[in-house]
Amino acid sequence: MLIFIALGMLLGVNGPAHIDFSDYALTETVCSTALLFIMFYGGFNTNIDRAKPVAAPAVLLSTLGVVITAGITGVFAHFVLGFDWIGGLLLGSVVASTDAASVFSVLREHSLSLRGGTDSLLEVESGSNDPVAYMLTAVLATLAAGGDINIPALLAKQIILGAGLGLAIGWAAGRLIERAHATAEGAQTIFLFAVAIVAYALPSYLGGNGFLAVYLAGIVLGASDITGKVEMAHFFDTLTEMAEMAIFFLLGLLVTPARLSQMLLPGLALMAFMLFVSRPIAVGLPLAPFKTNPRQVALVSWAGLRGAASVVFSLFAVVAGVPGGHDLFDLVFVIAASSIVVQGSLLPAVAKKLDMIDATGDVRRTFND
Repeated sequence: MLIFIALGMLLGVNGPAHIDFSDYALTETVCSTALLFIMFYGGFNTNIDRAKPVAAPAVLLSTLGVVITAGITGVFAHFVLGFDWIGGLLLGSVVASTDAASVFSVLREHSLSLRGGTDSLLEVESGSNDPVAYMLTAVLATLAAGGDINIPALLAKQIILGAGLGLAIGWAAGRLIERAHATAEGAQTIFLFAVAIVAYALPSYLGGNGFLAVYLAGIVLGASDITGKVEMAHFFDTLTEMAEMAIFFLLGLLVTPARLSQMLLPGLALMAFMLFVSRPIAVGLPLAPFKTNPRQVALVSWAGLRGAASVVFSLFAVVAGVPGGHDLFDLVFVIAASSIVVQGSLLPAVAKKLDMIDATGDVRRTFND
């Protein structure tokens, strides 16, 4: 993915091609569309039988863990980086979720199966924590932009409509596929493509959480007995890779090295703080009731890569008119890129050092494909 960031930067205003691209609103729209397919695939490709044993800790990580990460990171941003309270908490919320695609790209590339169901735990957590981070981002971006909102009502509407419509659309789509017995090659995959769009668009239009809805719709469809599931998973795997390429290329095209250089040190400092303080606390506290092995806690903490979702959420702040939104975008860009480079490249070594690699296991069993 770093290749596509570099390609975008080379074609940008400071590169040889000198393309002057600064349309944050268009980028936010395109990247949000790409992200909905990434989240749908995250749910659809989850092996529900493997996920059940780790469902409780994973849900705690993706809810309470996100809130803890946002809070601790926000405090650091306020006292160390000089953000006001709302701006600091907004920054913490934007970077609170982890990037599933980056984590499992590393695991698959190195064929790393992890002990104690850690791979399934990471899959469910990273696939389900984006909607929570999105809700926090939406609330704080509105407050930072000077808006007046009823926070409890907004959160309730986001959760109820998002969860309700996501589950309903997933169930209805599964029943339709089972009864249709489509014989045309690719017809079911095209239908599923449309379902993902509807599962995001309808709740979003009504004021619900579209990302939560599309993830849950994917979970329901992935757990159903529809035919051709493996072929569909392969299609969405390819689509997801293309979506991530598009996201990182556009983000690379949008950033400018001059602005980015000003955010390099603060971004690296914040990434390091999250890696060694925020994330371990946000993992350790939710997993404490389960008496989780300390080595597993350490590995899950390290595997909390920041990626595409965090940078896309930072675009929401820019489009919403948050003061300093462009600086926030540049800062989050540095955090995500450095997280992928440092945590992603060292994840296999960390897993080996912690003796968390299951040599007899197969990481592919975690997925439906």
